[in-house]
Parts: sequence; C-alpha cells; structure tokens
Amino acid sequence: MTQKQSWQFATLALCVITAHADEVLLKNGDKISGTVINKSGDALELKTDYADKVVIKWDAVQTLKSSKPLTVILKDKQELTGLAETAADGTMTLKSDGVYNTQPIPLNNVNEINKKFFSGAANFGGGLSDGNTTRQAYHGDANVLLRGRDDKVTFGGQYNYADNQDSVTKENSLNARNWQVFGTYGHFFTDKWYGYAHALLTNDRLADIQLRTSFGVGAGYEFFNSKDLNLSFEVGPDYVNTNFYNTSYNCVVKRANDPNACDTLKDTSGVAARWFVNYDQFILNRSVQIFHNHEGIFDGDVFIRSRTGFHVPIWNGIQFTNEVQVDYYSGYPVVAKKQAVDTRYLFSIGYGW
Repeated sequence: MTQKQSWQFATLALCVITAHADEVLLKNGDKISGTVINKSGDALELKTDYADKVVIKWDAVQTLKSSKPLTVILKDKQELTGLAETAADGTMTLKSDGVYNTQPIPLNNVNEINKKFFSGAANFGGGLSDGNTTRQAYHGDANVLLRGRDDKVTFGGQYNYADNQDSVTKENSLNARNWQVFGTYGHFFTDKWYGYAHALLTNDRLADIQLRTSFGVGAGYEFFNSKDLNLSFEVGPDYVNTNFYNTSYNCVVKRANDPNACDTLKDTSGVAARWFVNYDQFILNRSVQIFHNHEGIFDGDVFIRSRTGFHVPIWNGIQFTNEVQVDYYSGYPVVAKKQAVDTRYLFSIGYGW
C-alpha cells in the first residue's frame, strides 16, 4: 500500500467513525461529537473519545443528531423513540423506524432523554483492631429506586454491628447491633404531587427494640427531580407498633449494680403523624454529591431517623461515602436508663448505578 493510499484509507476510516457518532451543535457554533448518554434536568451528558463524560448545559444546545435511537420524554409526558436529526435552531426531529420524521420538537419542550429507570447503590464499611482490646465493626447498606412515567418504588436497608473483647478476661461487649428495612411506593397525580404508601421496620438490640413497624399512606411533593438535584417532602398518618425484648441487653451485669434495672419495657402501638424529607445534590462540577434524609414519626413520643453526608465518585460507579446517622427516640421511661440519641459516624466504599 502506497503512502497516498494509506492517507486515503485513514481519512475514510475517520469519516466512518465520525458518521457513527452523535453530534451536538452548540449555540456558539461549537460542535461536539460523541455518544449521548442522557439528558436530565438542565444538563446533557455525552461520552467522548477524549473524556469519560462531558456535561453540557441544555440551554446552550442549538440542535443535535444521533446515530442510535434515543428515547425522548416531553414535558407533557409523551414518550418518543427514534434517531435524532438536526433541525431549525432550538429544535430537533426524531426519525421513527428509519423513515418517518416527527415535526420539529422545541428543545425547551424536552424533559428527559434516555431516562434512567433503575438506579441504586450498595456500600460497605468496617474496622478491625487488636491489642489489649480486640474490636470489630461492620456496616452495610443498599437502596434501589425504580421509576416509571407516573410511579416510583424505593426500597432498601442497612445493618450495623460492633463489639470488643478484652484480651485478658476474654469478656465480650456488644457495642452495636441494629438493622432497618424500608420501602415506599409513590404514584404521581401531577408533575409534582404524588400519593404514597410506605413501610419501615427497625431493630436495635442495645435499645431493646425487638421490632418497630411503621406503615402509612400520605401525600408527597417533588420540588426537583434530576440527576443533579432531588428534593421531595412527604406527610401523612402512620400506624406504629413497637415490641421490646422481654429481657434488657446485659441484664445480669446491670442488676448486679441496680436490683431495679432491666424492668421490661411495655409494648406500644397507635396512630402517628409522619413526615419525610429527601434531598441530594451534586456540587463542585459533579465531583461530590451531598445528601440528607430525614424521617420523623410523632405519636406523643418522637422518633427521628436522620442520614446526612456525601458521596465522592471515584471510578466507574465506585464511590466513597462519609455519613452521619442520628436516631432519636423520646419514648424511653426514666427507669429504662436509655439514651434518647444514637449517633453513628460511617466511612464506607460502595458502588452506585
């Protein structure tokens, strides 16, 4: 092959590659080639040869075209699928079945492109130490979100365990053993308002809670919903049932110091008011995601479950999480000698999708 033929072949190969790439034309005249990943909120994501992901402000896009079908959801919730074709400024068309073009679609009428219907994360953390005292601690949590056009389902849970053992006496002390499982179904009646049904199950051995169940329905309002920013609020009635262990943890040791210790706590049940706040947001050019989840139940006593922290994406879905968890319960009688507040400081590594 001559040098001239080599250049011709390279040029042809480049043209073929370019022809099979998506193109985004910006209002300033720049053209970006790559693969459209999705459009969520006010941002369009592309994957390019020179960068893992490129994020473009949606209001900076003039038009675009794609080499593979895109699923486009309009603001009226109409869903269209087809090859994107460039059109007049500020619009695009979709070619259905490779033949029929839609009417020009104003870009400001596009709500989402290639919407992610399934997302979630799983994290694990722990620590081990040895010496005069042997310590071990473990934490695991997971959550999943399934989202359709008018419905969303969220479920997940977590488990915490910690103990220590004296190297001389071999006496073992439990520092933490608790778990929580939750699930919520929501149906949207408008773009923002939705009704929900939820369940929360809690166990905490050191708090002597064998099982606290909370079931309820109510109304929610979604202020923001995108990859970059989410904020929602829920409120409604709940039915709460709390069963305590028949014997307080480490009762023998406690009674050696106080004969009146370890009185069995009375099970409770009744109707309560519930509120819930869910917030997360990417900051610092999507290098950090901060979050805060807050759930409260009031039935004369107050139970609050709060989770605050941040995720740092590391590579291909792997993320580092730093989190502060606070559980508050005001219902313990004085004789129970229980702390109202449990606080956990967690560092974990996990995977998000």
